[in-house]
Amino acid sequence: MTNIQDVGAVTESLLSSSQDRGNSIAEDVKQPTSKSLSFDNALNNFTPTKKSNGMVCSVKKVLDSLEDPTKTKLVALMANSSVLSLDLVKLLKEFDFGVSAEVMRRHRRRAKGGGCSCP
Repeated sequence: MTNIQDVGAVTESLLSSSQDRGNSIAEDVKQPTSKSLSFDNALNNFTPTKKSNGMVCSVKKVLDSLEDPTKTKLVALMANSSVLSLDLVKLLKEFDFGVSAEVMRRHRRRAKGGGCSCP
């Protein structure tokens, strides 16, 4: 069984340490320095780079390998929402272009929002 005096001592000890932590936190708060202000300016002017995992999109590889009239036709077909990604993949495989259906779907989905990882 716990003694009432022990509980009181523990509570007092916790309050005391809590107040000490509060004082040290207040002492640690500092006024902005020129370095922190320049960091703030850097945050205001921050432009994120496009996320890249080092992999090149398979669709981009195909597009880079094609000459302009053929490339333009393929881009138009990919932009056409009535054309199935699977049909495009089958066509590409007939001509030895290795693009999976998932990559094609992802490329087409992200291209609508300007977010495919290929530049």
